[in-house]
Amino acid sequence: MLQSEKEKKKRADSTIEECQDKLRQAEREKEYALTHQKKVEIPVEKPVLYERCRNCDRRAYQQAKERYEHQRNGLEKKYKAKIVGFDAMLVVLWWYAIVTTIFAAIRSETFRSDFTAFVDTVWNGICQSGKWIVNVGNALAQAGDRITNETMAIVAHWLLFIIVIVGVAVAVGVLVVIAEKKVSKVYRENCWDVISVGVAVTSVALVVYFGDWIKFFVKLNLVVLLLLVQAVYVGIRAYVKGCKRARGYY
Repeated sequence: MLQSEKEKKKRADSTIEECQDKLRQAEREKEYALTHQKKVEIPVEKPVLYERCRNCDRRAYQQAKERYEHQRNGLEKKYKAKIVGFDAMLVVLWWYAIVTTIFAAIRSETFRSDFTAFVDTVWNGICQSGKWIVNVGNALAQAGDRITNETMAIVAHWLLFIIVIVGVAVAVGVLVVIAEKKVSKVYRENCWDVISVGVAVTSVALVVYFGDWIKFFVKLNLVVLLLLVQAVYVGIRAYVKGCKRARGYY
C-alpha cells in the first residue's frame, strides 16, 4: 500500500516536472519570437472627405468649365459682331465724309481753279519734258546722218532716235517706280492707319471749305498746299516712329 502511494507520487512529480519543462520551453520560444520578429508596416489608406467626393468635384469642374467655355464663345461672338459693326459704321462715315468733301470741292470755285491750274502745270511740264527728250533724240540721231549710204543713214538716224527715247523713258519709269516704292514703304510703315485717313480728309475739308481765307493769307496753290501738308505729316510720323524704335518701343 505504501509502495503504491510512493509510485503515484513519483509519477505525479515526473508529470509536474515535464509540464514545467514544456512551460519553460514555451516561454523561451515566446521570448525568441518577440526578440527576433520583423515589424512590417502595412499602408492603410484612410478615406478623406475630398477623396470620397472626387468624382463629384470632377463633374462639377467639368460643368463649370463647359459653362465658362460657352459664355466665353458667346462673348467672343458678340465682340466680333460689334467690331464688324463698328468697322462698317466707320467705313460708312469716312465714305460720307470723303464724298461730301469731293462734292464741296467741285462746287468750290477757288479749289476748282487751283486744281485746274495744278493739273495744267503738271501736264505742261510733262509735255515740255517730252519735247526736250525728242529734241535731244533728234540731236543725237543726227550723228547717223553723217553716214554716206543713204539707207544706212536713215536706219542709223531712227535707231539712235528710238534708243534715246526708249532709254530716257525706261530711266524715268525706273526712277518713278523706285520713288513710288520708297514713298509707299515709308507710308505703310509709319502712316497706314485711321489717323492718316482722318488727317487727309480733315486737311482736304479745311482747304475746300476755307480756301478763300487760306488764299488770303497764303499765296499758294491749294493742291500744292495739301501735298506739302501731307509731306510734313508723313515726315513727322516717320520721325516719331523712328525715335520710338530707337528707344525700344517697337
